[in-house]
Amino acid sequence: MRKQRGFLYLVLLCIMTILASCGSQGGGSSATSEPTRQPEQEQKPQAVKVFDKGTIIRKEGNRLLVTAYAAKNGAPSIDAFWLTVNEQTVLQHASGQSVTSEKLTVGTQVEAWHVGTVDTSYPAQSGAAKIIVQDDAQRVPEGMIGQSEAIKAALQDLTGQTAARALKNVSLQAEDGFWKIELVQYEAIDQPQILRVDARTGKMIPVPVAENDAFRVYSPVPGTKVNATFTVEGEARVFEAAFSWTLEDGHNILAEGHQMAEEGAPAWGRFRFDVSYKNASQANIMLILYVHSAKDGKAEKQLVIPLKVPEEQIKYITE
Repeated sequence: MRKQRGFLYLVLLCIMTILASCGSQGGGSSATSEPTRQPEQEQKPQAVKVFDKGTIIRKEGNRLLVTAYAAKNGAPSIDAFWLTVNEQTVLQHASGQSVTSEKLTVGTQVEAWHVGTVDTSYPAQSGAAKIIVQDDAQRVPEGMIGQSEAIKAALQDLTGQTAARALKNVSLQAEDGFWKIELVQYEAIDQPQILRVDARTGKMIPVPVAENDAFRVYSPVPGTKVNATFTVEGEARVFEAAFSWTLEDGHNILAEGHQMAEEGAPAWGRFRFDVSYKNASQANIMLILYVHSAKDGKAEKQLVIPLKVPEEQIKYITE
């Protein structure tokens, strides 16, 4: 009996050990049979480049209106985007250094990316993902303002005009002392607007209606009718500031005179004078500005401005 009991006890002990082992293995298998699921990462919206070379033409708080002149399918167009700068916007200089939003001034040229949804109105609107400030493309002689500053001056002169504009061309006329800014607007894209900015003062200067190397005339406009007395305004770059003028109708000299500009060459000196005449023999007359050659006294550097005469000022020649 004792041997049987011992044997039964041993069998029960083995069975319990086997069951305990299976339970432990089963629990481990259950815990590792399914991998732990990680929360899915949210995909960030991709930034899209909108400008390789755009110009900031307006700034309202943290919003920038950036435009670029383009040719699409052979036709000129203006790409325009309102970009909103926020805490996530990357702002850099072309060198890679970080910049502040204060560097994003009107007239600055930039590369730009947008992110998120786009309001497809014109100009389009979206958030700014990244903006890179570009250096001025043209080197400037000492004492002259840079390209961005010149563009800014030109755009500020158009304050209040709401048309979408883009920079078509900008060039420094260093010898003449001004920046030439060529802008186009959406409503009249085939009619560029030419502006001039003084390269030393940054002030706007009028665009001549007629000019050559020695004279810039702002009025009268060629082809217009002039009364018996009219005013001539412009600038001259002539030796000792002295020059001469005549008014003729192809048959007779109607008036003539000598004038002094405010400054002599190499500066451009302002001038203003009145011209009076009685009658002309035909409807077409010419105002001619010129200087006398130091060598032989002949007229040189002539600037001819064609004008018209009112009917009441014409006294036709009769045979």
